[in-house]
Amino acid sequence: MTVSPPPAPARGRGRPRKPETDATILAAGRRLLREGGIEALTFDSIAQATGITRATIYRRWPTKAHLLSNIANEDENVQFVDVTEHEGIKGEVRALVAQVYHRYQLADISAAALGLFAAIQRDPALRHELQHPIESAARADMKRIVDAGKASGQIRASVDADAFYDVTIGAVLARLLVASTPAGEELIDYITDIVLNGVAPRD
Repeated sequence: MTVSPPPAPARGRGRPRKPETDATILAAGRRLLREGGIEALTFDSIAQATGITRATIYRRWPTKAHLLSNIANEDENVQFVDVTEHEGIKGEVRALVAQVYHRYQLADISAAALGLFAAIQRDPALRHELQHPIESAARADMKRIVDAGKASGQIRASVDADAFYDVTIGAVLARLLVASTPAGEELIDYITDIVLNGVAPRD
């Protein structure tokens, strides 16, 4: 989603990290995910593909889940687009749904997300470390959207922003990551209309 990536794990003393090494590891990880899915991504397979030692990889990402989180959320440094003043709440919600849809259509991102979801379900501490900062920022952005919709009279005052987030984002992820039925771009408008019809003011 459209939030800042999680901070890199704290690094101890030693030589400064080389950004090009990080980029090489991430590129190899994405390629392995695209070509073979989550099972193909191991620190051994990355080391073999790049010639970078396992120790170097572990210094950057202490677990596979940390690496998956970085891949799944990389380049997520742009917040939800603010188009409410120009296109109304429907324009912003549609832009949000489109962002999530197009991102999780990517094979490496979807594989990384599924692997990360499985890992954090098994480890509550890891879930708090990796998912909480990302989700909190995304929910804060969603609350801004909902508050703007309430102020303009397009969303009922009783609508809960967290529930709106769950329904909107959850619908896209469920269709792309779980369902067996293919999803075309028409899904963006379907979800936008269904969600907004559900929160519109009632006579």
